[in-house]
Amino acid sequence: MRSQRKTSRRARAAVLLVVLGGLLLFTSAYPAQGTASASAGLAEKADSGQWKFSRAIGIPEPAPYYEVYLDEGVYGSAAEDLRDLRITGSTGEPVPYYLESGEGTVEERSTAYSSILIRRADQGTDTLLDYRITPLAEHVDIQGNKLVFELPDESFLKHVEVWGGYDGNAWEPLATGDLYATNGLSADSIELEGSYKFSFYRLVVKSNPEGLNFPGLTLVDSSREVKMAGFMRQKTPQYEISQVENRTEIVISNKDRLKIARLTLGSTGNFSRRYELYDSDGIRLPVAGSGELYRLDFKDSRISRTDIQPLQASSSGALRIIIYNLDDTPISITGLKIEYLVDRLVFAGGEQEQGPYSLIYGNALAHAPQYDIINFKDQIAGDKRVTATLGAENMIPEAPSESPAQSGWFQSEWGFNLIIIVVSLLLILIVARKLGRTK
Repeated sequence: MRSQRKTSRRARAAVLLVVLGGLLLFTSAYPAQGTASASAGLAEKADSGQWKFSRAIGIPEPAPYYEVYLDEGVYGSAAEDLRDLRITGSTGEPVPYYLESGEGTVEERSTAYSSILIRRADQGTDTLLDYRITPLAEHVDIQGNKLVFELPDESFLKHVEVWGGYDGNAWEPLATGDLYATNGLSADSIELEGSYKFSFYRLVVKSNPEGLNFPGLTLVDSSREVKMAGFMRQKTPQYEISQVENRTEIVISNKDRLKIARLTLGSTGNFSRRYELYDSDGIRLPVAGSGELYRLDFKDSRISRTDIQPLQASSSGALRIIIYNLDDTPISITGLKIEYLVDRLVFAGGEQEQGPYSLIYGNALAHAPQYDIINFKDQIAGDKRVTATLGAENMIPEAPSESPAQSGWFQSEWGFNLIIIVVSLLLILIVARKLGRTK
């Protein structure tokens, strides 16, 4: 009987010894696996990395909402997709915002009105043409900011004046410009400085002894250019010009990855050349217009088109213009300017004001934030928004890395494993001693 009890104790002790040994081996093979997995999950949800730059946001007056436009400094140092932008309040807490892009915000809205030529008269050598605009519906206002004329079939170049009126009797001067069709080049429209509600328009063709006629007029109302103006900026970029065989190549540097919407060449002399536009990867970019650059001086006038407008703004690190000269001498280029689109951030003020505010950026490891404020964008668009300004860029000091002594050796993975191993060895030693006594 006593022998059976000893045998039973030895068996239980041996099983316990095997279990403890297995626990020791499992802990060594899979150290703190649950803790590591939980930490990894939190790391995936939270931003990591260090923000490098800070800009104070100047608030001119209290308002329910503020808007602040980004600039070259932000584009040059922030992540390319702007995912690392953060607005912070006085205590460093994040302030919700949403981003508005120049291209994404401006909707393409274009309305066209036909017209009837109601009067033609000669005034000395000038010709007067009066048009009555046809409304889209009864009791609906007419509104437009661009006039497109039907041109004569022959080649010509005419200086013109445009006047507007409500009743066809009293007229107000609106714009001057040139209409022409020569050497395969043409201009058939006059841009107005604003959007007008005139029902009648007068075209004065200056010095028109040959009696050229412009039988048709279309009034266009386009909101795109007017709204885009708030997002548009201009600068002179760095560029290099080289002559390769019968081509002129211009490479424009865009290291800050600005969203270039237009390029304008300064030039002298007469020319008419075909051109192409490429990005830094060698992909050809589609452009507005006929793909020609020209500048033609006549006796008393000059017609020119020396701007290049991509159909979509490009943020490529470099743009390359290729001008085909054929057997002509290269164009004399005197300068180059670009127009680029910026973005703006909209954030709440008023009762929620937490200023002074700062904009921080420059963290490649940050994730794009998701704030509820984007769901109220349409309502915010109707509220008063005050434009804030960005201050000078400041470097954010790097946070000192946490040393093992500060965090405690027992909180680290190797410390946790060491404790498990020591406890396991002690238990094994105790069991072994008890097993030895039972023999």
